[in-house]
Amino acid sequence: MAGVTKAGAVRCEGQERERGSDLDAADRSWFEPLARTLERPAYHFAVMLVQNRATAEELVQEAFARVWASPNTPSAEPNFRRWLYRAITNLARDYHRRRLVEAKLLFWNSPAIDPVDEVVHRAEDRELLSAVLALPFKDRQAIYLHYFDGLTFAEVSDVLGVSEVAARVRVHRALERLRGRLGPNSVAREVPA
Repeated sequence: MAGVTKAGAVRCEGQERERGSDLDAADRSWFEPLARTLERPAYHFAVMLVQNRATAEELVQEAFARVWASPNTPSAEPNFRRWLYRAITNLARDYHRRRLVEAKLLFWNSPAIDPVDEVVHRAEDRELLSAVLALPFKDRQAIYLHYFDGLTFAEVSDVLGVSEVAARVRVHRALERLRGRLGPNSVAREVPA
């Protein structure tokens, strides 16, 4: 039995070698020029489908690997392009399906959005940024220290050299100015302690 198993293993290895030789670079010398020609358009196509560059890169790499491994891959450029784009399309569909399933899985309920966190998340928002930059220096400083650096009012008062009450008032007035510039629903209504 042991000899049969060893012979079977040798035979399997031999079969893998034979099958691997079918996919040798010498047998598929046409693949690399087509891959180089189509890699950029395929990437742009994938970005358009998934709207994420990193994911698009992964999809294109996987698509090229699948096209290379398939014994039915056509070697003529128009047919190769169709074959490659179909592989990318199928991978993009799988990606979107996985995302939908993951979105439906509720491991925990997301907490309600804190208005203060909304201000922090909108830090990259150009409208908010320009409104903050338009504030007087002292107000801008107080808002930045409290909301963007996450300092407490006591820490803000130490940095600004004012009392804690003055720091709270400065942040509150700065929020009122921001509310006036951005609209009443855009900034937190209350200054948390």
